[in-house]
Amino acid sequence: MTESAEKFNDIEARLAAVLEEAFEAGTSIYNERGFKRRIGYGNRPAVIHIDLANAWTRPGHPFSCPGMETIIPNVQRINEAARAKGVPVFYTTNVYRNRDASSGTNDMGLWYSKIPVETLPADSYWAEIDERIAPAEGEVVIEKNRASAFPGTNLELFLTSNRIDTLIVTGATAAGCVRHTVEDAIAKGFRPIIPRETIGDRVPGVVQWNLYDIDNKFGDVESTDSVVEYLNALPMFEDTVPKTLSDPQPEVEAPADPVFAEQL
Repeated sequence: MTESAEKFNDIEARLAAVLEEAFEAGTSIYNERGFKRRIGYGNRPAVIHIDLANAWTRPGHPFSCPGMETIIPNVQRINEAARAKGVPVFYTTNVYRNRDASSGTNDMGLWYSKIPVETLPADSYWAEIDERIAPAEGEVVIEKNRASAFPGTNLELFLTSNRIDTLIVTGATAAGCVRHTVEDAIAKGFRPIIPRETIGDRVPGVVQWNLYDIDNKFGDVESTDSVVEYLNALPMFEDTVPKTLSDPQPEVEAPADPVFAEQL
């Protein structure tokens, strides 16, 4: 283990107790207010691996994330279970074809003003999906140049045309492309399921905090074991039917308008 990895793990360990205390207090607040509901698994899932290209999974790049010794094996488990049932598997890689910031046609927008996206050239080693979780024949790799996998891509078309109701999301980073993809997925009517051990980021505490926040508001964070068990229990993909109705949830009474109440 490298010195930087040891330092990362040490900080994560020291943060764990503080985060646990914060999450315990936050969970009480959220439960009282009707948050943290469960969206549940649907019947017809797809898997999407967010930006598990070499720039994120291998050392030596500005976008590299630690923890791949845990993430990669768990992604492999998800792939094995999904492919056995014919569940569609998608990948994304965040790349840029015109990285000249002075050009009127550069595809980086203003993002290059915040992060080094110019180090993500298309058709490069860094843009390639990590060979340890390489796409199987027929699996689609989506090139994107925004945080979410939805805008500017055909992802939604692929999902709707295949009548997908559940999107299993893995990858990096928790605070960026994973989170934005999950937020867009639930807004578009797909059930986001996030296997906890398949998510990475660069800074200590960021994965835990974002997964906690996602689980309260935008999707269900589950263990990889739970997701694999779900996939194993499915019929073959071609025999599945989408789950169209939401599970019933406890309703919370809306508070009275304070201004209106004062006038009564």
